[in-house]
Amino acid sequence: MKQENTHCIHCRNKSDIFSGLNDLELGKVNDCRVRMTYAPGEMIFKQGSPCHDFVCVTSGLVKCFIEGEDDKKIIIGFVRPIEYIFSPGAYIDKRHHFTAIACEETSVCLVSTDVFQELVKSNSEFANDFIAKISLQTINLCHQLTNITHKQIPGRMAETLLRLSQVVYKQNPFTSCLSRQDMADMCGMTKESVVRALKTFKDENIITVDGNTIHLLNIPMLETISKIG
Repeated sequence: MKQENTHCIHCRNKSDIFSGLNDLELGKVNDCRVRMTYAPGEMIFKQGSPCHDFVCVTSGLVKCFIEGEDDKKIIIGFVRPIEYIFSPGAYIDKRHHFTAIACEETSVCLVSTDVFQELVKSNSEFANDFIAKISLQTINLCHQLTNITHKQIPGRMAETLLRLSQVVYKQNPFTSCLSRQDMADMCGMTKESVVRALKTFKDENIITVDGNTIHLLNIPMLETISKIG
């Protein structure tokens, strides 16, 4: 792939947080950058493993989740191009505190955490954009946890469908590579509850489901169900 050898200065697939870097600083990023491609289901990094790089997703889709006891998982977010996966452990204990797996064929660029931290110290504009991205992730995570803890099954399911359509896939209808278990892990439900909730929404003509393709027929109703929980 030609894109494999594209210098960061000329790359069209770099995160907007790099817009404040000059050519010399982008050169430092490029010198330590490693390009990787992952197959669907392949692990990008494991919760608890050493954290040496920040990951920029340049194509595909990545799910990030926290692994609990008894193989329980909570999906805390999805990363699409062109965004970074910021690992908070890079600044604390050099460990990953969640797992990232490719949902579909995915290409990423790995950039050394040492270079990132050097740029944060030397470039205030980059530091501001970097902090803003981390803050947005924190806000989204707080919003997700609120949905899981404060809403009943219909509200959680409605919120999940809206999120998939409007945030993850950004289209309606959307064809998802996610399993029903993935959807359950998004909203703290069992797979059986997800199947029942989807059937209820389908029977009430709120959505249609055709294999992995879901069409939201009544978005205002889903928004109301999500709001009232």
